[in-house]
Amino acid sequence: MELKEIFTLLISGVIGTVGFSILFKSNKSRVFSCAVGGALVILIYIGCVNVSDNLFFQNFVPSLFATVYAEIMARVMKAPTTPILACSIIALIPGYRLYYTTYYFVTSNMDAFDRELMAMLQVAAGICVGITCISVIVNEINRHKFKQIFENR
Repeated sequence: MELKEIFTLLISGVIGTVGFSILFKSNKSRVFSCAVGGALVILIYIGCVNVSDNLFFQNFVPSLFATVYAEIMARVMKAPTTPILACSIIALIPGYRLYYTTYYFVTSNMDAFDRELMAMLQVAAGICVGITCISVIVNEINRHKFKQIFENR
């Protein structure tokens, strides 16, 4: 991947993240933390693209990081995790794949439709599995802490 392409991905990812966090009506400190999260997610995505051609892997690892980042920032900022996660991960959403999947379906190009649909599903699965893995771990940790609190009373 060329430096110009990396820079373009990074800038567009940060702009998209900031725009999405403004759409969520986040306060200024949350917009900044979401922008940092979005930039880090894009950098990890770029690293994964350089390491592997697997679409699932390229989106799984950044979504793992985004979820960990959102959980940490939610605790630090005393805010809900979901808006931070949604804003930080928005740059991974396969908008152009969705567009071309729909385009090929509408134009009855079923071979291209099948190819784009499978690629889009791999990307979506990578994002979903990454978020789910960390969310389940955090939920179990919180449940265990909650259980200990009431057992000690």
